[in-house]
Amino acid sequence: MYSKTEKDKQILFASIRLMICVGHADGYIGNKELTRIQEIVNSEHFTLKERQILMDDMDYPKRPETIVADLMDLTRAEKLMLLRKLYRIALIDHKLSQAETNEIRRIARLLGIPEGKIAQVEAWIEEGIRWRERWKKIVDD
Repeated sequence: MYSKTEKDKQILFASIRLMICVGHADGYIGNKELTRIQEIVNSEHFTLKERQILMDDMDYPKRPETIVADLMDLTRAEKLMLLRKLYRIALIDHKLSQAETNEIRRIARLLGIPEGKIAQVEAWIEEGIRWRERWKKIVDD
């Protein structure tokens, strides 16, 4: 059994590894994605081995199936928060490619998130993008 702190750290570690997968989904990981992931890694206390794994993933991303298989059981809320983090990293450059969307959906399915819930999260993300675009129009006027 894991303590709350150990579980949180494992979820964070796996989420960073999955963010790297999403970042590479469209062929390369962009500077904004890379910078944000590095900020997250540097703000946390990871062991040297964990940091080496993350740096290796940057150059040679692993398959999400491998990363998800190593995860402990997650609650529905934890799975959805992880899904939200994946969208957040994908949107850091203010665009969401089809390849990134497909990779996030694939990861969501691997996590066992039901299709209806995936659609609900996607609709929420799309609404957020529309809000951001409307705000830009308000500010630009």
